[in-house]
Order: sequence, then C-alpha cells, then structure tokens
Amino acid sequence: MPFLKRLILLSIFSWMAFPALGQSKALVGQVLDTLNRPIPYANVVAINQSTQKIGGFGISNDEGRFKITLAPGAEYLLRVSFVGYKQFEMPVKEWDSETPMLIVLQQADTELGLVEVVSELPVTMKGDTLTYKTDAFTTGTERKLEDVLEKLPGFQVDENGEVKVQGKKVDKVLVDGKTFFDGDTKLATKNLPANAVDRVQVLKNFNEISPIRGLDNDETLALNIQLKEGKKNMVFGDLTAGGGLQERYLAHANMFYYAPKLNLNLIGGSNNVGEQTFTLQDYFRFSGGMGGLGGRTGSRVQFNSDDLGIPLASRTNAFDLKTHLGALNFNYSPSKKWRHSGFVIASSSDNQLGSSSLRTYLNSEENVQEILNSASRVENKSGLAKYGLTYTPKEETYLKYSFFGKLSDISNGNLLNSNFGNIEQNIEAINSRRPYSWQHRLDWFHAPSDRHVFSMELNAEKKFTDPFFDLTTNQKPLLGFYPIADAETYRFLQAQEIGTQTLEGAFNYYYILNPTNHLNWSVGYQNLAQTLTGNLAQEGSAEDFEEFENDNEFGFQDLYLGMTWKTKWGKWIISPSVFVHRYAWNDQQLNSELNFDKTLALPGLYAKWNIKSNKSFTYRYQTEANFMDIQKLAQGFVLQDYNAIFQGNRALDNGLFSNHSLSYNHFDMFSGLTLFGNLNYQRKRNEITTTTDFAGINRLLSLVNVEPVNETLNGDIRLDKSLNKMKFEVGGRWNAFKTNLFLDELPAENQQFSQTYDTKLTTTFFKVLEVDLGYSFTANNYNSGAIQNTFTTHSPKVEIDLDIFKGLKLNADYTYNTYLNKASGTQSDFDFLNAFLSYQGKKSPWEIRLSVWNILDTRSIRRDSFSENLISTYSYLVQPRYGLLSVKFDL
Repeated sequence: MPFLKRLILLSIFSWMAFPALGQSKALVGQVLDTLNRPIPYANVVAINQSTQKIGGFGISNDEGRFKITLAPGAEYLLRVSFVGYKQFEMPVKEWDSETPMLIVLQQADTELGLVEVVSELPVTMKGDTLTYKTDAFTTGTERKLEDVLEKLPGFQVDENGEVKVQGKKVDKVLVDGKTFFDGDTKLATKNLPANAVDRVQVLKNFNEISPIRGLDNDETLALNIQLKEGKKNMVFGDLTAGGGLQERYLAHANMFYYAPKLNLNLIGGSNNVGEQTFTLQDYFRFSGGMGGLGGRTGSRVQFNSDDLGIPLASRTNAFDLKTHLGALNFNYSPSKKWRHSGFVIASSSDNQLGSSSLRTYLNSEENVQEILNSASRVENKSGLAKYGLTYTPKEETYLKYSFFGKLSDISNGNLLNSNFGNIEQNIEAINSRRPYSWQHRLDWFHAPSDRHVFSMELNAEKKFTDPFFDLTTNQKPLLGFYPIADAETYRFLQAQEIGTQTLEGAFNYYYILNPTNHLNWSVGYQNLAQTLTGNLAQEGSAEDFEEFENDNEFGFQDLYLGMTWKTKWGKWIISPSVFVHRYAWNDQQLNSELNFDKTLALPGLYAKWNIKSNKSFTYRYQTEANFMDIQKLAQGFVLQDYNAIFQGNRALDNGLFSNHSLSYNHFDMFSGLTLFGNLNYQRKRNEITTTTDFAGINRLLSLVNVEPVNETLNGDIRLDKSLNKMKFEVGGRWNAFKTNLFLDELPAENQQFSQTYDTKLTTTFFKVLEVDLGYSFTANNYNSGAIQNTFTTHSPKVEIDLDIFKGLKLNADYTYNTYLNKASGTQSDFDFLNAFLSYQGKKSPWEIRLSVWNILDTRSIRRDSFSENLISTYSYLVQPRYGLLSVKFDL
C-alpha cells in the first residue's frame, strides 16, 4: 500500500478523535470534618438529574481535595460520603472550575446505612483493598474481562493477558474469593465474560494464610473479580461458533457456575484463526504455584529451560496456527473447615512458521554473515492437573496438601537453507521430547498465641525429559571440530534422557515482639539429584561417537539457617535478613567423582517508605548464589544445531549475584494521575558464561566462570493522566547489559541497550465513539567489539470503538510499522488493519460478528535478536488476510 494511502487512512482514524475535545468542565473542592480536618478517601459522585446516571466521580486525596469532570449544561446532584459521617447532598448546575467547593461532613450516629451506599460507589478504598464498580468505567462493548480491566485507572493488560496494576504484576486472580485456575491471569482475562463482572477488587499484600498475614515481605498482588448477583447459583457463560473462507473455523465455550459451596469453570475451544488461549509457552510457565523454597533465601540452581530451541508462535510471527483447548477448574467447600480445589487443562497445537534471517557471527574472520531461510512446524499435545485439599479448623491454623502434574509431547521440525559464502546447505532438523513432572507439597501454619507463629513446608518433585535430535544435511557438518566420513547425505540421531528429583523442606518460627516488630528464624534443607545419559549415531555409518556419550550423575545439597527482622518505624518498614548456607555437590562422570563444598552467608534487605497512603518507595536487596545443573557439567559433546556443538565444564563454580530493585508508586484520584517506575540492577560476580570457538559458521560452545563482573540494568516508567474526557498514557522501558565472555579463546565484551517508548491518548465522544491514538518507538543497539548494529521500529497505531446504532458496533485497529537496519541502511515498512462488525440486540443473548484480520494482506514483519555469538535480523511470515463470520450465544 503506497505511503500516501497509509497516511490518509491514519488521518481519517485520527480525525474521529477530535470532536471529543473540550466538552467537559472540572468541578473541584475539599472535604473537611466539623473540626476543619481534611477527610481522605471520601467518595464524591455527581448524578445527572435528567438521566439518573453517574456523570462523574472521584476520591478525595490526603488533603481532602477532589476533582471530577462533568459535561456542562446539565443539573447534577453532588453526593459526598465517607464511612462514619452523614452523607452530604447538594444540587449543582453552575460552577466555577477555578473556585473550590468547601464541603463539611457531619459525624453520623450509625454507620449501617452508609456502608451500603459506599459499596455502590465507582471507587472505594478500605485498607489494602481498592474496589472498582465496573459499570462506571465500561461502555457495554466489552466482551471479556481484559476489555473491562483496560478501562480501569492504573490497569495494563498486555497481548498475553498479563495484568499490571499501577506498574506491579498481578500474581493471582480470584473469582468471588476463590482461586481461578491457580490464579492464572491469562485464562481469566481471555475467558471471563465482561457482562458477568460487577466489581474488581485490587488486593494488595494478599495472603490467604491467616496466621502469617503481615509477617512476610512478598507484597503479593491479587485481583478478586466479584460477579453480578444475577450470575450466582446459575450457569452462565457464552458459546461461540464461526467459519470463513479458506476453511477458517472457530468454536469456543465458556461455562461457569458459582454457588456458596461449589464453583465450576469450564473452558473449551478449537480454531485456526490465531486465537491462542493457552500456548506451549504457557504450559512451560505453568508451575501450579509450587515454586522452589530455596529461592526465597537467595539460593538458586539454574536449570536449562525445557522449551530451549522451540520457536514462539503467535499471530504476529506465524502463518498458520491451529489450537485446541479443554480446561476445568473447581472449588468445593463442604464446610467452613474443608476446601477442595484444582484444575485439569488439556491442549494441543499445530503451528507453522516461516522466516528469512541475516545472521552476523561475532568472530574475527572476514566472512561473518549467513542468510538462513527457515520453515518450521511445531506440534504439541500437553496436559496439566492440580488438586489441593485445605483444612482450616480455626483462623490460627492452616493445613494444605497439593499435587501438581504435567506432561507433553512436543515436536519441532525445521527445513533450513543456509547460504554462507559460496556454500549452500540444505538441512532438515527435528527436535522432539516428551517431558513430564509431578510435585507433592504440604504446608502447615499455626499461631498458638498472638506472639508465636510456626510454619512448615515440604515439597517433593520429579522431572523427566528425553530430547531427541534428528539432523539431516547435504553438506558435511561440524567442519573444523569433528571428523566426519564422506557420504552423499548425512543423518545424525542424538538421544538424551535427563531426570531430576528434588526434596526440600523449610521450618519457620515467627516471634512477635510487639505490634511493630517481629523476628523470623528459618531452617531448611534441599536435596537435588540428577541423571543424564546421551549418545549420537550416524545413519549408514558404524562409527562410534565416543566423544558424544554422556552417563552422568549430579547431586546438590543445601542446608541453611536464617534470621529476618521486620520493624515498622513511622512511615518506614525495614526488614534486614541473613541466611547462612552450607552447600555440597558432587559430579560423577568419566569414571571419576568430584566433590565440592562451601559455606556462604547471603544477606538481604527489604525497605519501604510510605510517603503517603497513595505514594511509596520500595527497595529490595538480595545476594544470590547461582549454581549449575547437570547439563552444564556434562563434558560429553552434545549436538545443539546443524552448526553447533556444546560441551559442559565439570570445573564450574557458582556465581554470586547482587540484586537491587527500586520501585516507586503514586496513585492520585484527585488529579487523575498514576505514576509508577521500577529500576533493577544486577551485579554478577564469577558468573557462568559462554565460550565460543568458530570454524566458519560452525561453533564449539562451552561454559566458564569469568572474573570480570557482568552487569544488567533495566527499568520502566509509566504515567497515566485523566484529563476531562481524555486519558493520556506515556511510558518507557530500558534494558542494558554488559557480558564478558570468550570468542575464539579471546576475552570479549558484549553490550546491549534496548529502549522502548510508547504513548497513548484515549478519548470518547458522547459514550458512542472511543478512539485510541498510540505511538511506540523501539531501538535495539547491539555491540561486540568491532561489530555493532542498531535496529529501530516506529509504530503509530489507531483503534476505534464505535456504537453505530442500537447494538450495531464497529471495532477497528490500524498499525503502521517502519523498521530500519542502520548498519545496512535498509528499511522495511509493514502495516496491519483489522476490523470487527458485530450486532447484538438489547437484552438479546445472540451476537453476530464479522471479523476480518489483516485486511491489507501484509505477508511479513521484521524482528531482531542478540545472543552470545551472533546478531540476527528476521523477516517472519504472518497469517494472510482472512475473514470469519461467527455467532455467540450468552448463557
């Protein structure tokens, strides 16, 4: 599409936003008590007397000041309320936006009636709980929970369904107080119907375990989705079915049942249009909420990722996506003491990806560039299940048993064409594996008195994976590293089996000295046992590849004792800690055994400055001992790719990291301002890093501890500002690292600095049209010695949400991208236009929807990446233009 047409299209979308400007007027004031003291968090609501709907609302700040935005020309009833005070009401028709109103609340004789009124207000705050009445923010066009959350102040929802509130990631999602699929945010945001949501509660410092509330420093953030009364004690949800040309199809079902004792959630779906409710990456991410206990004390074993080498598939980088999902979540409470909970998730996918990449290897030779064309197919069948039994005989006792298991069958097939110098190589590579794991966990917490709390946690885990690599090539591989006999074609089969068993336990005693001080003593133990076997064979050859044989055992033990002190002093919370670890590990391979042991003291610090109730700084410091796993120690060769061999190093020692994080949070309903930022710095001493020896594009990879310090610095900042009928957002993200490593046996330093800036303006016009104008800029700078490059992407974006007439709605979005490779001076432009036309009559359960993705029929996008030994820029194939006609029925 010519640039001029793109510009005209973008201008038309943008022009639709301007009528909404300048159609509102601010009403400001201050809420005081009879002693002229400011009342913070008072609710201020203006009700339009003609429509009897809320015209604007706000919450007073620490100084009692408030500001609400109203459309002039109407008469309003101003209502101000706060628990413990009589409700104030006053009619308002004309007001001066520069002159504050003074409102004095009288103390009430009873609070019963006021509690009911406050609960219906748009935003209420009580302690660590912030509650949003969603009807005050939504327009009725929202389909799922993610659409609702995006309308709430201070909320962000990314493409993967991950939710952040005021810059902090949401750790858990509850529905009516019960865990939804173990708190997974993606399954909740992508499936819960928007019309079932009554309120959204932000639960800060969430902990379902009563005896230790307020004693830890986790600051867990949870969302509790409160359902509308009409959605309880009945089945609700939606059923969707659709089809289109090119054999496109979509079927999806969400069914929910919520009652006082039993909650059931059923999700099912099948489609080939790129709707991925649960992906292969979600499978690997899903841990059932049962992470290792040792990570809290600063001790960590870095396992190789199970998804290593499996490409990420999404609508933005794959040209064919087929996904299927079935999921059931349940919560059953036969009595107040007992609760059964759990879930079962089964999924499968068949995704096809295609790309062309220019790879620049970081070696010292003259010819360092390779053109690689790839066609990949990733197939996956996976299942997960969890069961938990909770027993709480009284508030001071908590006992829970959990079982979590998962298994998968994964195949990643690649057809590659490599062009390096005058050598063209055709490659077929298949990576497959069938990993499984299971975990048992027991948690016990007991508070026999107000001053003493005891806890015990036990965890047993078993993991197994069997990666199999099938490599076929027309060129002799691994030239310069391993001698291969001449043949017409070369096919190699590599099999591995890796088993891991972990047993760990921790005992804690909390001694509460007084309301502002307590001590926590911890003792714990972790025992890790791993086995690794592997071999390589060549089809049609009797050669014995002894160098590729592995038969190893690895054992790791960690015994620790720690103490934490937590004190509250004025507006400060300070909590220093220290954990003393006794480590021992042994490595058996090559007919020999090596044993090591050491003692380390790992200090930590948590500090929080509550400047005001809506403004705070939080600082965390933790020293971390980072250990190796069996795959990093195994000295037998492992074929990693058509041009890469890996060899472990059994002489590796642990790295010692210093982690610093600083976060700032400011949320002010008076000014409509949300400001938050995070800064993280990691200093890595003795880090385990990669060594690379080159022979052309062939690489021999290994690991070594490096003396120079490696550093990582990343941060983000975001500002949201509500102004009249507009909402303005601006933010930035930065990531910088410096890594010392070895290239061709010479010390080298890789540096990366990535920066992203984005801004968004949301405006509405008579609640009929909502327009989002956005822009983002990304620059990735990669530097390794004499080789450096910078890639930039500019992306303006426009989204519209238009209520055309009585249930007929149009949603559309357009994004234009300009990608520049500065080293080569090449520029690539690509854009996407999607449109969705839907109709649903008032109070009708039926919706008809016409969806057209990629209207401009863009066929590829651009991306780039940086690893320890190469820089790559990619052109990915994407799904072509397609349409879908679907029907949805609300249960």
